[in-house]
Amino acid sequence: MGDPVSFSFPETNQDLPEGYRLTELAPLPAEWQMVSLGEVFDIQQGKSLSPKSRIGSRKRPFLRTANVFWGYIDLSTVDEMHFEEAEEKRLALKPGDLLVCEGGDIGRTAIWEEQLPICLYQNHLHRLRTCRNDAFPLFFMYWMQTAWTLLGLYGGAGNKTTIPNPSQSRLASFAIPLPPLPEQREIARILQSVDRCIAAEEAYARALGDLFKTLLHELMTARRRVPPDFVAQFVGAQRRCAPTSPTTKEAP
Repeated sequence: MGDPVSFSFPETNQDLPEGYRLTELAPLPAEWQMVSLGEVFDIQQGKSLSPKSRIGSRKRPFLRTANVFWGYIDLSTVDEMHFEEAEEKRLALKPGDLLVCEGGDIGRTAIWEEQLPICLYQNHLHRLRTCRNDAFPLFFMYWMQTAWTLLGLYGGAGNKTTIPNPSQSRLASFAIPLPPLPEQREIARILQSVDRCIAAEEAYARALGDLFKTLLHELMTARRRVPPDFVAQFVGAQRRCAPTSPTTKEAP
């Protein structure tokens, strides 16, 4: 996580644009409520990994901090461990659940979109599930990224060794903004659209990079040959564009 960007905020309400008020987070629109994360989300920590959990008949896939990145979940490597029936019922992820890293890159947040039929999570992750109908989870995923990486809130201004791990109770105490639901949805829609464009461009760049490496290897080792007629086009063009030798004059 990079260093947070510094912002300069007005110190009094008199210095704010009309319709804004000064809050403990930042100047915000007057109609945006200020609440705690625990007022909006039910927060629960996952199961600890132990040698005993590696054996048993009820192996289930679970997420670790290594699977959770800012704004997305990487399922290229998914671990499994034993979960009792009651544990599975309590820890099974549902669409719209947020996952927040307690370890690793602390605060990193992504949303679960039912990428697997069933999936659970380990104890270094907190699961946030909305407990009210005026909260849109995707908005708060982007808020967490803003708070940690741009505004330096919740300890985000430190580094991995100095930031206190966000325990369940500490996480629940974090102050968050709560805009009107339609505004939450629209903000999330705009950010998600840009996010998807970035992902598409990055995938395209990776595909081009792979193509270049393949061609580099195959062309330079003559495993793939350039057609002679194709080469001839360039040879002919080079001859036409080559500078003519200057006409020599006979000495008087």
